[in-house]
Amino acid sequence: MKFAHLALAVVLSSLSVAVAAASRPVCHDEGRYRVIARSTDSVGTDFLVKQLGRGRSIPPCKYLVRDGDLEIRNETAEYFLGLQDSLLILDSGTAPEPRGLVIWDLQKRQKVFTGSYAKPVGIDESGITFWQQSGEATDANCPQAAGWRAQGLGAALETEVRLGFDDMKVVPGTATRCSARQ
Repeated sequence: MKFAHLALAVVLSSLSVAVAAASRPVCHDEGRYRVIARSTDSVGTDFLVKQLGRGRSIPPCKYLVRDGDLEIRNETAEYFLGLQDSLLILDSGTAPEPRGLVIWDLQKRQKVFTGSYAKPVGIDESGITFWQQSGEATDANCPQAAGWRAQGLGAALETEVRLGFDDMKVVPGTATRCSARQ
C-alpha cells in the first residue's frame, strides 16, 4: 500500500510540475516592446505589453501588470504569431484554417486589423504575406474537391495576399491554390 501512495505522489508531483511549466509566461522582445504571453485557463493567451525605455532595464518575464502597461485579454482564443516593430500579430481561433488574424498597434494601443488567413505566413518589416479565401472550389477549378467532399469536407479557392503595415490594406497576388475546409 505504501508503494501505491508513493507512486501516486510521484504522478501528482509530475503533473503539478508539468502544469506549472505550461503556465509559465513566454516573452517576446522587439525594439521598444516586451510582450509577455500567458496561457489562459481554457484556450488562448493573455498578453501584457511593457514599453522599454532608454537606460531602463528589461523587465523580468513575469505577468505582473503595472501602471502604463497594456494588457490585452484573451477574447477569442488568441495566440502569438509575431511581433514586428510596434505591431503585435495574433492568430485567433480553435478550428482548422482559415483562422483569425488580429493585429494590434502597440504604440496606438489599439487593434488595427482583423481578418482571416491561412498558412504559410511570411512576416517582414513592411508587411505580412498569407493565403486568403477568394472563391468557391468546383470540380472544374479544383481537382481535389470531389475527393474532399467524399470525405465530408468542403473546398475553397485561396489567393496569396500581402497586408502592408503602412496602410493595413490587403493586396491580392497572382498565386492561387485549392484548400480543404472542415
